[in-house]
Amino acid sequence: MIHFETFFKINKHSFGVFVYLFVLMSNCQSIQGQTFSIKETVNIHDFYGQLYIQEIPIEVSGLPAIMNEKFGFESIQISIEHKRTSDLKIQLQAPDGTTCWISNRNGGDKGANYNNTVFSQYGKDGLINYAKNPFIGNFIPDGQISYLNNGSNPNGTWKLLIEDLREDFSGVLSSVNITFGNNPAFIKEQKFCSFDNPELCSTTKNGVLLPDVVIVPSFSKNQWQEYAKDDPNFPSQLKIAVAIANTGIGPFEVIADLSTNLDKSNAITDIRHNLTQKVYSLNNKKFSESLYKTGTIYFDSKPGHQHYHVDDWIEIRLIKIINGNKQIFAKGSKISYCLFTTGMLFGKSEFSRINGKQYGIDMPNYGLGDYKSCELLRQGITVGGYDYYGPMYEGQYLELPKDLKNGNYILEIEIDPFNKYHESNRKNNVFSMPIEIKHQN
Repeated sequence: MIHFETFFKINKHSFGVFVYLFVLMSNCQSIQGQTFSIKETVNIHDFYGQLYIQEIPIEVSGLPAIMNEKFGFESIQISIEHKRTSDLKIQLQAPDGTTCWISNRNGGDKGANYNNTVFSQYGKDGLINYAKNPFIGNFIPDGQISYLNNGSNPNGTWKLLIEDLREDFSGVLSSVNITFGNNPAFIKEQKFCSFDNPELCSTTKNGVLLPDVVIVPSFSKNQWQEYAKDDPNFPSQLKIAVAIANTGIGPFEVIADLSTNLDKSNAITDIRHNLTQKVYSLNNKKFSESLYKTGTIYFDSKPGHQHYHVDDWIEIRLIKIINGNKQIFAKGSKISYCLFTTGMLFGKSEFSRINGKQYGIDMPNYGLGDYKSCELLRQGITVGGYDYYGPMYEGQYLELPKDLKNGNYILEIEIDPFNKYHESNRKNNVFSMPIEIKHQN
């Protein structure tokens, strides 16, 4: 190594350049990976029987004023001691109010702890909802953290939001670290199709960009659980994960008609509004819209939700084929969902394979339509995106009849069972898989 004094004597100008580059590189290095943490441990309260969200602030300062595809939020690391992680809904909120699901009721009915668990856009250990407790590794979160890099200012107060949604256990949050740098979470680049870049979008002969909603098989096949008749918590319930992807050429989008206040159809829910589906067309590099009356939407006020749900979105059935005829043994109808893009299909991952075809960034119009939350005025599923509901979410189960016999059955899940919505292919709306019932009669 050359001594600074010797180097200075050799070339004063070169030394000045060296100092400038050294300072510049030091600044760049600090921007490349700045991490911000909470200052002390936080007790996580048990379920209160009503909505209660703990807000844990994380102060961020000294960063560039804009988060985008070049610089922004990269990852979050959390450590939580909790005997049943499926009680917890964990979100991260940016200073501008944008909120992302980090992990929502994962871990099944048993299992404990997040041990220095990292969440990033393409976590090497896969989806958090596929993982087992204790959670150790780097996972893809339940929501799209790329939505945080939306051009807003990262400096200010970030919040980790934690809800405990089932009584029995409290817990301890021992650490939170959020990291910013030059490899931000981002699902697409400027070259991709968007409403601002119609010249990069594909279209059809008639210009109509219809969605195509399908069940993602791997979630349902790998995440279901039958509970016995005498189970103290979930008697005779068949809990199952359902993820619905949009593999069409246009986004699936619905908007509420605020001029309608429909009568209450259920005593435990709020007033419903009519829904309209917005279908986009692309002609001569210009977008246009067509509106179609469809279903209804209401506000789900239960803890863990607190957002708007679309009625009659899926139906789950337990069936057998007997002498060539379908016999239904159990049916769960009018299951409501909030529709937003919780994840994107990409790469050669198992969850991106649907009906024998691999989906990802090479899809026409991949990423068209941003649906970041369950809003009254606008919900939907992005082209190439999916909407995931985990098996431990409220209402996400099929109630088995008391006289059901153990044996082999077929589980069917149908999207839009009442044919209310426009899409390019209705023939792929029904998914089925064989299951064995073991814990009933």
